[in-house]
Amino acid sequence: MENEKTDIIRFKENHHRNSAVPQAVLGADLHVSWVNRAFQILFHRPDDCTGEHIASFAQLTGLDGRSLFHQLKDPSTGYSFTGDGESRFQHHPRLITNVHIVPIFQEPFSDEIIEGYCAYFHDATKSHKQSLRAIFLSLLEASRMKDNDTGNHIERVNRFASLMAEYMYEDGTDLQVDREFVDNISFLAAMHDVGKIGVPDDILNKEGPLADWEWEIMTTHTLNGAYILAAYPDPMAVEIARSHHERWDGSGYPYGLMEDMIPLSARIVTIADVYDALRSRRPYKNEMCHKEASELILLGSRTQFDPDLVEIFRVLNGRFAEIFNELEDANHPPSYGKKS
Repeated sequence: MENEKTDIIRFKENHHRNSAVPQAVLGADLHVSWVNRAFQILFHRPDDCTGEHIASFAQLTGLDGRSLFHQLKDPSTGYSFTGDGESRFQHHPRLITNVHIVPIFQEPFSDEIIEGYCAYFHDATKSHKQSLRAIFLSLLEASRMKDNDTGNHIERVNRFASLMAEYMYEDGTDLQVDREFVDNISFLAAMHDVGKIGVPDDILNKEGPLADWEWEIMTTHTLNGAYILAAYPDPMAVEIARSHHERWDGSGYPYGLMEDMIPLSARIVTIADVYDALRSRRPYKNEMCHKEASELILLGSRTQFDPDLVEIFRVLNGRFAEIFNELEDANHPPSYGKKS
């Protein structure tokens, strides 16, 4: 134990405490012995975090604690680990890190006796998210071009969903609505209709009522979207695409889910999407004013919509109107198929 303390002291002396690179010294059992200030900032841990296992800070890709321990004892790996880690927090977005763990050998040098490890972390969240979202935005752009949807529609749905999620986060009554939930729905709400890319053009852009068989095909856009977004790492993407046409009373599609069987993210997007559809002009209908659209949302409580979310809409509906007015479309209504 005394030798381990000496190694930690020596490490502190040789590596500046205020280095911009987040660093941690681990004991041979992978529990934290020391961290620098950059580590505390990165993992939102200003308090003392010594004694905790490194796995409590970052879930390493493809490895649990036991697997990591065995890899760091393996000479063929150089007693090291290089890979990615993921961390989740209640009040901060998900953190993606590049992780490099190297051994601290006993002195005088011995490649057989490892007294501990040094772990280095790099925040890769921004670059990871940008790359991932660029890929899925290309899919969104393709679906928009196919059904002549407007950029303002998807931006409004994003803003409406984000507004409701932010309210729930600030209220704090639903623990699943953490900072990561708000961040994700602010992007993924726009993806709700991406599955329309798989609907035939003559149905998608038909001017006038759809026949029953055409409507059946139209409803498959929910399952198409879930399939397309299955590669997105957060399950919210699939939840929204698949379930944004489910209804609180169980009469929706594709699976007839009811009440809290419907994912919360989809329940939020349902209100956002329906409000925007009511306010927007289509070839088969005129647009509604804010008051008319809001009254229909309120009347849909316990039938189409989650009653708790309708109450949140009641509080926020003035903000909905502001967002719609700010991002109102030019006078060129898009085309949509409509059930007969």
